[in-house]
Amino acid sequence: MTVMSDTDVLEGMEPTEEINVREVFGLDTDMVVHGFKTRTEYVPAIDEAYRFDPQTTMAILAGFQHNRRVMVQGYHGTGKSTHIEQVAARLNWPMIRVNLDSHVSRIDMVGKDAIVLKDGAQITEFREGILPWALQRPVAITFDEYDAGRPDVMFVIQRVLEASGKLTLLDQNRVIEPNPYFRLFATTNTV
Repeated sequence: MTVMSDTDVLEGMEPTEEINVREVFGLDTDMVVHGFKTRTEYVPAIDEAYRFDPQTTMAILAGFQHNRRVMVQGYHGTGKSTHIEQVAARLNWPMIRVNLDSHVSRIDMVGKDAIVLKDGAQITEFREGILPWALQRPVAITFDEYDAGRPDVMFVIQRVLEASGKLTLLDQNRVIEPNPYFRLFATTNTV
């Protein structure tokens, strides 16, 4: 299996591999889910010892296959994020995790203007945050501790919760259409 490291490689990728859920996850179903042929640096490592909870796994797989937003709820430390990671690992689906603690701000999510050097001159250039970056690529993003997110951050996330949710960057006069293989998951300790 090839491992690629350039983020631009993600842009043209599509989930073309048919993954047999019974064989790969050990679940009693004939369900087939699409995954990626190529493994990138964004695909989590497989934990061979991991055991899948059937109900949670089916919900996560539905999120990947049918572009549904999925929230996994449970007690602290029960492996909610790991469960999503292990499903993504077996689908070769690129994934990033964002812990919504008090240090994550709207600027981290959306982006900001930065002064950069281009052709020997200083210019101001917009640097995308994690959400627009992920939204434009075939990437699953998992928001950990969703219930702990700051209101300004949650407002940004709210815009993309719909399956066809577009992100409007007002400062850039730009609307970002989601990549057809962008997926969104969240974990929470409370409902």
